[in-house]
Amino acid sequence: MRTALRPTPALEVLHEDAVVMFAQEVLGPVLNVPFPGRLFLAGGAFKSLIHGRPPHDLDLWPATPLDREALCVHLRARGACPRDDNPPFQTSFQLAGHRVEVAYDCTPKSLEERLSRFDLGLSAVGVEYAAGRWRGFVHPLARESLQSREVLLLRPLANWKYLLATLERMRRYGEELGYSVPAPEEQCLWDLFDAQPRASQEALMARHARVARDGGTVLAEARARLRP
Repeated sequence: MRTALRPTPALEVLHEDAVVMFAQEVLGPVLNVPFPGRLFLAGGAFKSLIHGRPPHDLDLWPATPLDREALCVHLRARGACPRDDNPPFQTSFQLAGHRVEVAYDCTPKSLEERLSRFDLGLSAVGVEYAAGRWRGFVHPLARESLQSREVLLLRPLANWKYLLATLERMRRYGEELGYSVPAPEEQCLWDLFDAQPRASQEALMARHARVARDGGTVLAEARARLRP
């Protein structure tokens, strides 16, 4: 059973050292022995530094296809079990009490590039692991979100075709952290949805239905806004 983590004050979580310490704490039982490859731990797992609860999952982004292959072999050798509920874009394992998601996309070559492709400032927090060496990075917008206690969009949107998933994630982050979602941030997403022709709107909804964790409310709102 995973134990709850001590919530870290906002001023502390702004430091890369705190981010690296968290990554070492949660990845230590997963990797167990030094992994010879290179990967990024990035995304929502770092919310645990704020709310103190264990992360829902660990999103691992291998730096190259060879790193991805080696990581999957490493995890299986550690006893990782593939999960039946395997969402798109990744391979899901259960290991050491964690849901571990290994992304297919190995395009970003640096941690900073990886974080720039997220949609929310609070997601743009990560750690690079390279053969036993650790390096953290916190996007300035993540710091702004922490200080203002607001969920803010990382603009321009890198994944606008999944804007409904972004909206669902914004609201979920707000509920989990007790942060507000500024009306202009949410309206920015709806304005983009409203500007699309109906066929594109329906495609946005179909994508959201495939990837959303709990997107029924957002889909219902989107359906009400469909062009005639």
